[in-house]
Amino acid sequence: MKIVAVSDIHASMKAVRVLAEKIGELEPDLTVISGDITHFGTKNDAKRILSEIPGKKVAVPGNCDPPDIVDIFEETETVDIHGKRAEIDGIVFAGLGASNPLPFSTLFTYSEENIYAILDAIAPGTDILVTHTPPSGILDKTMFGHRGGSESIRKIIEKHRPRMALFGHIHESPGIEEQDGILFVNPGPLKKGNFAVVEIDREMRAKRFHLAEK
Repeated sequence: MKIVAVSDIHASMKAVRVLAEKIGELEPDLTVISGDITHFGTKNDAKRILSEIPGKKVAVPGNCDPPDIVDIFEETETVDIHGKRAEIDGIVFAGLGASNPLPFSTLFTYSEENIYAILDAIAPGTDILVTHTPPSGILDKTMFGHRGGSESIRKIIEKHRPRMALFGHIHESPGIEEQDGILFVNPGPLKKGNFAVVEIDREMRAKRFHLAEK
């Protein structure tokens, strides 16, 4: 399976349209979206954005999305894995949107206790964990040097050991890391042209790109 992984669209229709062209070139089996589809927008804004991204999609909302955007996912060929599991072509996905608590106000957050409880119920046997927020300590360093990831997501990954974790949220820490046999991917914000391509085989390979690259 080939996956295009994106996050943090923040309502950039320009980036979405270039992404749509890239998807046409790459012909992935699936596009995975790790939240912040809108920028403090509405579910109708999300519908307009997702409708521009061709093919099958899997998504969770971000902290800058209203919780009700999941209501329009089905209309846009998008599989809702917010607090849910889904098996696609033999690969088991589990996901959770929103973010852990922040020092400023956004639309959608959960306490660390809720994050753990929700994920602990759906993560067993997962191949790919999709969250908006990174696990604490992995690709989560903010511009101020602080770690913005979730302790609960880190604990869930250590407990249930998915093969891969896809996330976003911290724009300043894009990258790909492998730790203890688990691949971690923060593609960076699509708003700034970033995305990643993941090849799912026995090894699971990933590479980051910019929309301007050919």
